[in-house]
Parts: sequence; structure tokens; C-alpha cells
Amino acid sequence: MFLFKQILPTKRGLGGALNHFRGSSFRFFSSSPETFVELHSQEQEVVIALGSNVGNRLHNFNEALQLMKKSGINITRHACLYETAPAYVTDQPQFLNSAVRGVTKLWPHELLGVLKKIERDMGRTAGIRYGPRPIDLDILFYGKFRVDSDVLTVPS
Repeated sequence: MFLFKQILPTKRGLGGALNHFRGSSFRFFSSSPETFVELHSQEQEVVIALGSNVGNRLHNFNEALQLMKKSGINITRHACLYETAPAYVTDQPQFLNSAVRGVTKLWPHELLGVLKKIERDMGRTAGIRYGPRPIDLDILFYGKFRVDSDVLTVPS
């Protein structure tokens, strides 16, 4: 099943889903400034950006979506696909980009770990920052919460 064959833009934006999650419980407990524990029990809305400029970009998107679903991310909406020129490192192919909205019970750092594993499983290797890659997955939004740590920053 190709999830990105027909994509329609969303008209409602994120407002409706945000209202659904207003009652979520989420706390940070810290024994020191460097450590913390994330606690919550309800699903959180997430928005994840996708980018690809190596190989069959559409196939890469569909594979990433299937792996996200298997990892506990329930995709609810797809944004339009668009092509962009590479930034910073310009001597590389065009990027295909999109974003998806979904819900998950994964904690923010757990979600980041899942997305990084998907990137590795699909062939992404450490290389030139902003360089070519089969898939790039970035957390743009996590519920109504702001996350700011050494490894993850998600604005509210």
C-alpha cells in the first residue's frame, strides 16, 4: 500500500487535535539538572517531518511510514509532498519533503530513539551534516509540551 500516492492538504490545522489532548498528564522529576524522568499515560499528538534525497524518495517515505507504524506511531494525517533544493551543502540531489501528524504513547526521547533507529535501518549513516540521506525524520511537535535537552529540542 502506497501511503503517499494521493495526498490532500489538511484544512483544520492542529487545533482540533490539541483540544483533544488538553487533559494529558505529563511531569518531569529531576534529581539533578542533567537527569530526568518523563511520565505520561495518554497518547500525545506528534508532527514528524520527512525528507529524502537518495534513492527512490517516494519508496523511502512509504517504508519510513510503515516502520513508524510498527514502532507505535499511529499516523493520522499526511501533508503534501514538495521538492526543495538542498541547503548548506548544495552539491547533492533535490530533497522530497513532507510531514505527518500522528499520535503515540512514546515519550519524547523514546520517540527520538525510534526515529533515529528507522533512519539507520534505512541506510542513513553518519556523514556530512546536511548531506545526502535516504531518510531524515525530525520531531516538529510533541503534544502541548516543550522539550529542551542536550539531544532533543521541540518547541511548544
